[in-house]
Formats: sequence, structure tokens, C-alpha cells
Amino acid sequence: MITDYGNSYIVWTSSQNPEDDRVPGHMPWDNTVRILLDSRCWITNEDTKETTVYNLISPCRTEWMYRDDVLWQQPNREYSGIFSEKETLSGHISAEPHQEFGGDWREVKLTTDGYKRYEFVIRHHRSTYRLENDAETVKATMDYLPIIAHTEIWSPDEKLRAIIEYPIRTMNVALDHGRIQVDTGPVIYPDLITNTRRDIERLHWAFVCYNTDDVAEFVLRGPTTLTSNSGDIGTYIDYSEVRRTPMRNSFYAVNV
Repeated sequence: MITDYGNSYIVWTSSQNPEDDRVPGHMPWDNTVRILLDSRCWITNEDTKETTVYNLISPCRTEWMYRDDVLWQQPNREYSGIFSEKETLSGHISAEPHQEFGGDWREVKLTTDGYKRYEFVIRHHRSTYRLENDAETVKATMDYLPIIAHTEIWSPDEKLRAIIEYPIRTMNVALDHGRIQVDTGPVIYPDLITNTRRDIERLHWAFVCYNTDDVAEFVLRGPTTLTSNSGDIGTYIDYSEVRRTPMRNSFYAVNV
């Protein structure tokens, strides 16, 4: 089944933190939030046959909740996260150097910490079909059909396999040559090579680019050096690290 990214969500309810003394502060109410998903990822351990599903939410900005006088927090920051049934990898990003901000953009927490309600509402397209070649992909693109990709990658020993699913937000087509090139995101990129303390720490925010179905370039978000004519002037979080990755790719078009 192919996820309907225009109608699939994470929903949670959180309580006001009585120790939050920031000014002007949130209204002291419970808050329920519904956020669309941008990408999903299934990672399977081939030895145990266990599969974990991860969900990347659409980013939002930091705000003061339900106030009448001021809404946007300053300095303003992006909030985004990758969520499974048991864990979250989430945090904030701003224009401040990440060392000064505290580096909280990849904090791992248990979903049992702080949520009164926590659930995924996943809906699927009723009718899809696989695009078998570039010609069919070009046609679906120019017919303005929604297209969703399944990109499979694996560890060098093939003991870990991942399927990354995401909607194609930007598709390029060379009509005179029948070629396509994807440039889209954000998506989940699972690092299946590096050992981590927790499996969720393998995951990265990324954009993906490819024009064949066997290799892709992912550009990962992470600490990025800011330079000027006088040299390095700081580090901030942006998309900069490129991973060229063998993969198998499939496109699915939605019948509308």
C-alpha cells in the first residue's frame, strides 16, 4: 500500500510544563497537534526479520501557544522530528551557531515521556500503479498525477535493509530526451553503515537527487561551516554532506 502524504498524520497531546518560565510563555493549557508526514522509512533486520517504521513530520516554527498578544517566538526556530512507536529523534534549528544554541536538533526521547496522547493516522491511496520506465514516469508527470517513490538501500553485509517512501515534490523531465531527474525532500536517510547506540540515531534529514533507478545522491543535514573572505566564521545546521548511495527505486502513480 502507498501512503497518502496529503492525508497522513502524527497526533499528540502534551501538557503545559509548569517549570517553563519563559516570557511571555504559553497559555497553561493542554495542546493537541496534528502534523502531516513528509516521509516514511521501514528498516528490516534480515537476521531477526524485525521491521521498525519511522515517520518524518513536516517542519513547523516555534510559537507561543494561544496568546492574544504575540505568537511567533524570537529568535524563531524550526522544529522537526522523526518518530517511531517507541522513540523520537527531534529538535530545533535556528540561524544561531549550533554550539551556542546547545545542539538540541537531534535529541532522542521515549514516546512515553510527556505525551498524554500519541498516535499515527496513516491513510493509503486506494488506487496506484507502478511506473515501469522513464517514458511512463514522464507521462505521469505531465498528466499531473501524484507520484510516490520507494527507494531501497541496504548495508554492505545486506543484514539491514531499508525502504524509504516519499512523495515526489519536484520532478524534472527532459521532454525531448525522455529523461527524468528527481530533486525532492525532506526525506529520511538511514545510515546503514555507521554503528550507533540506538537505531533511531542512524536516521538523518536529507534531500535526494537521482536520474537512474540504481544510484542516488542524498544531501544530509548537519553541522556546516560558514565561511567568508576572512576565513571560517561559525557553524550552523544545513544540508551539506553528500552520500552517493546504491539503491533500487520504484515510482508509483496515483489514479485520480
